[in-house]
This record gives sequence, C-alpha cells and structure tokens, in this order.
Amino acid sequence: MTGRSRRTGTAGRPGRKTAARAAAALAGCALLLTGCGIKRTGVIESGHPATVKSPGGNAAVLYYLSKEGDRLVPVPFPVQSGYTIAPGALVRLLLGGPIGTAQEAGLTTGLPRVSTSQAEIVSVSEYSPSAGITIRLPFAVGDLSPLARSQLVCTVGVSVVPDILSPVILQGSDTALPSAECDSKR
Repeated sequence: MTGRSRRTGTAGRPGRKTAARAAAALAGCALLLTGCGIKRTGVIESGHPATVKSPGGNAAVLYYLSKEGDRLVPVPFPVQSGYTIAPGALVRLLLGGPIGTAQEAGLTTGLPRVSTSQAEIVSVSEYSPSAGITIRLPFAVGDLSPLARSQLVCTVGVSVVPDILSPVILQGSDTALPSAECDSKR
C-alpha cells in the first residue's frame, strides 16, 4: 500500500456527499426546466402613436412599412426651418416609395407605384374640423390593404394640423372610404 487509507461506504453504495450532489444537480435541472413559473404575456398597447423628432428641427413624417411588411414605420423627412411640405406633395413622395435611408433600411410600401402624370392628379382638400381631410387618388382604394390605407391616413392625418390626429377620407377611382384616423400600431 501507499500509506493512504481508503474510505469505503456500505457495500458499494455511494456516500452521502455524492448523493447530496446528485440531488442538488437534479433539483437545478428541474428548476431550469420549469422556467420559474413565469407565464408569457403579449404586447401591452397603450397611449397615442409615438412622435418622431428630427435632429435639427423641422421634419415631415412619411409612414412606410417595415421590411417584414407587418407594421407602420414613421420616417422623418427633413424640411428646411421655416418651411412646410404641402399634404399633396407628401402623398406624392409617399407614392414614390422609400428613398435614401428608408430604402437602405429595407422599408417597403403597400401602395401602388404611379407614373409622374398620375401623381400629378393627387390632391388633398383643405382641413375642416367637421369633415377632416379628403385625399383624391388616381387608383382604386377599395382593395388597398389596411396597412396601405394607414400609410396614407397617417402621413396626411398627422402632418396637416400639428398635435391633432385629423380624420382622413381616401377617395379613389372606385370609391370613397369612410374617414379614418391614424392608427400607427397596425
């Protein structure tokens, strides 16, 4: 022998320390597998749509679709201080699709592309507290997806009267849709 004494338990069974370690390891695994009993929750919706501030001040906001096409994304369009962009011009910009950083980020649109001559037909009525705003478009609006409609409603409805979500009517070559307010949570 080498002078070491060997401890032996009872007839080949593991000692108490080994059993305690195994029990602790099993308890730890069980705890991990149960996930501590935390239940999943959905997104909690609250408040008005977020506002977008452009660095350096004045900006119009165009609403495009995420690259997944499942939600609206506000994109600031810088405007020189002291100037504004007419609502009709905003709609024409929106119909042109994402450009610059919005295009680089993979944003998309649910709106049909229109020719330059068709874009000239776009018009936006003056704001009326009782009637809101009407956007006249050179294409059918009845078949537009809810997100495509929201792109137009939010871009114009948020821009026309500061700090007010203006109701917007979309009038196309096929029909006029009931007025709607911006719901950027779509």
